[in-house]
Amino acid sequence: MANKGETTRKTSRHILKLNAKEKREFLNSFDRIFSDVDGVVWARDEYIPRAAEGFKALADAGKKFSFVTNNGVRTMRDYAQRFKELGIEFNASEFVYPAKSVVQYLDSIHFKGLIYVMATDNFKNSLREAGYEFIFGPLKIIKETYSELANHIFSDEPVRAVILDVDFNMSSLNLIRAHLFLRHPDCILILGASDKFLPFAKGVDIIGPCSFAQIIADSSKKRLITLGKPGKELAEMLLKNFGIKERKRVLMIGDMLEQDVGFGSQCGFQTLLVLSGGCNLEKMLAETDPVHIPDYYADSMGDFIEFLKDLKKAEV
Repeated sequence: MANKGETTRKTSRHILKLNAKEKREFLNSFDRIFSDVDGVVWARDEYIPRAAEGFKALADAGKKFSFVTNNGVRTMRDYAQRFKELGIEFNASEFVYPAKSVVQYLDSIHFKGLIYVMATDNFKNSLREAGYEFIFGPLKIIKETYSELANHIFSDEPVRAVILDVDFNMSSLNLIRAHLFLRHPDCILILGASDKFLPFAKGVDIIGPCSFAQIIADSSKKRLITLGKPGKELAEMLLKNFGIKERKRVLMIGDMLEQDVGFGSQCGFQTLLVLSGGCNLEKMLAETDPVHIPDYYADSMGDFIEFLKDLKKAEV
């Protein structure tokens, strides 16, 4: 008997360890899938074995799927080409990524004004194509004196939004400049990719844009509008864009506990973690926050091939 104050830990189930009845119930419990890309379909530049076949098997089973990524470093042409090589249908209109969500948010609030942006060229191009004016930088090393610093951080430019995403060239100079722009009462703070850490290599994570954004949010006392997983604003946008009525009939698939599982939980979706990317079994089992503990897990998307074969055998 549990002691007073103890809580029962949420238990994740491996999809291949479900019995035939449980597998059928699980398969019948969702109609639509939202899936991450990196760590699920591919890892860095290598395709994850049988992941594409897993998605195809689910499509053959009548499941609709769309992709939601925090990675805006790749171009849409690159994504389309990669999915084509894998034989996975790519629907650009249903592909969700930070720059696209940020532009939709700016449009929804009828934003007018100049933007200070810390992001990749791809992200900047999305803003430019949407008709938004922005500035960035400076991308330079300055002389280490306060007078030289002042020459680069103070500006009369009418910035009314500061936007952060993945930016390999971000510097303390940029963060300081962003903080000063946010002194204006009408200047808003927007975060695209909201990862605290980014899986970079096996066993190696690097600091993600959320860590930098939090510094600016704390120092400026501005509300952080988050349009990457697991942001609340992105969740609201996704539910509206896809007309989700029955949240529990959606399955969120990803390789990260906070960004993917946490996002799915926040949306009210079922969640499945794959161990082919940024989270291993030990890390999953060590998680204590129920919001970040998946309902189900699999070694990779390839497990769905065996999962569906098992169901067919059970029906014979």
